[in-house]
Amino acid sequence: MEWSKTIQFGNRKLELPLVKIKVSPLCPYNAYNRMCTLIPADGDKPAFLIPQSKGYKTLCYSFFQKRLRDILEMCGLNSSKFSSHSFRRGGATWAFHSKVPSELIQFHGDWRSDAYKVYLEFDLQDKLSISRAMADEILN
Repeated sequence: MEWSKTIQFGNRKLELPLVKIKVSPLCPYNAYNRMCTLIPADGDKPAFLIPQSKGYKTLCYSFFQKRLRDILEMCGLNSSKFSSHSFRRGGATWAFHSKVPSELIQFHGDWRSDAYKVYLEFDLQDKLSISRAMADEILN
């Protein structure tokens, strides 16, 4: 990618490989290939397009956000608690809980600082583990 929220002037490229996850219905590789088959577009077009009666429309933030919230409401969830940013936040949290090194989380999310750490979510079990580790350290 040469343009994104964090690359607004095309001054560098962001390359993220799509890895096949054969056992997952959410495999990003398969999803992207299905999208390219269902919505064929020229190589110089944006990556994400919405079919229209007269060609294609570029998928923009406002459309994605509205559609995401509509789907969440259909699932019975409070859509006001989610946004497109939830994917970044959730991805960083998932990677952290999967023991991915923080430098790789920062690199993969294209963060220039360690500010992503404020997005990490810890459940009660995580907090209990931290408290126990600190107590063990004090007793030793």
